[in-house]
Amino acid sequence: MKVLVIGAGGVGGYFGGRLIESGANVTFLVRERRARQLAEHGLVIKSVVGDATLPVRTLTAADPGQPFDLLILTCKSYDLPSAIEAAAPHMEAGGGLILPLLNGMAHIDVLRARFGQDRVLGGLCGIFATLSPAGEVVQMAGLSPRLSFGRFKDQVERGVLEAPAAAVEQLMGKANFASKRVEPIEQGLWEKWVAIATLAAGTCLMRASVGAIVSADDGAAITQELLAEVVTVASAAGYPPPEQYLAMVRGVVTAAGSDATASMFRDIQGGGAIEGEQIVGDLLRRARGFGVATPLLRVANAHLQAYEAERKKAAR
Repeated sequence: MKVLVIGAGGVGGYFGGRLIESGANVTFLVRERRARQLAEHGLVIKSVVGDATLPVRTLTAADPGQPFDLLILTCKSYDLPSAIEAAAPHMEAGGGLILPLLNGMAHIDVLRARFGQDRVLGGLCGIFATLSPAGEVVQMAGLSPRLSFGRFKDQVERGVLEAPAAAVEQLMGKANFASKRVEPIEQGLWEKWVAIATLAAGTCLMRASVGAIVSADDGAAITQELLAEVVTVASAAGYPPPEQYLAMVRGVVTAAGSDATASMFRDIQGGGAIEGEQIVGDLLRRARGFGVATPLLRVANAHLQAYEAERKKAAR
């Protein structure tokens, strides 16, 4: 199976690198500067589960489209339009599938409309990783890297993509990270969305870590009310998280003394672009479509939109 990983940052670099370690045929589609960096130093991974320095193959936007069996999309959600244009020549050159590892679910309909209903699988990952100034992929302590993927509900019902999904399962199963095939994948996507939306909305709105929030008089109560709102939306969509999963999320977002923050909050601290529209805004839009009241999400979304407005004004 020939794999093209679009992006070689914290997510793409880590999972793509671990696939290379396992013997997979992997190429990275990256910008010119990152291609030069990888050619000079290789793909460097610093991780508690094992460091690695790997020679890698790269393509840039200047290269012609080539066929691949699987394209793994690892960009930030707000970079989806440019990632689609980068992927398009390679999708058009062959009959491969695209596997996005983006937050939220707004990208799913966009990708299926652009490339075809049965050329897209669903995927999600969990990893705390970043790219160092030297271009090293650094996995931070905490969550063990994991990746889930699978067919969508309609694909399962129609009995399509079983063989390709099984091939992806075999590919992922050989790599040094936890992988799991989940079908229908919508359940996994909604469960992750519940967790990241609660953490992002809470830490961004309060501009503080989980531990600082719950130390406030009503901090833990507000956080649990926010989680309840998000769960109500997921349930209205037909994908209520199981209680065991909810207990885990509740424990993370109300842990006393925890330094945990959402990556979106860290992006705000750095003055960067955020995935507010894709993680909180889209959730609020769906809530309104279901007729579900989400007052805390409404406030959090306005907060994130106000931040983006100020950031754009400062850039003029």
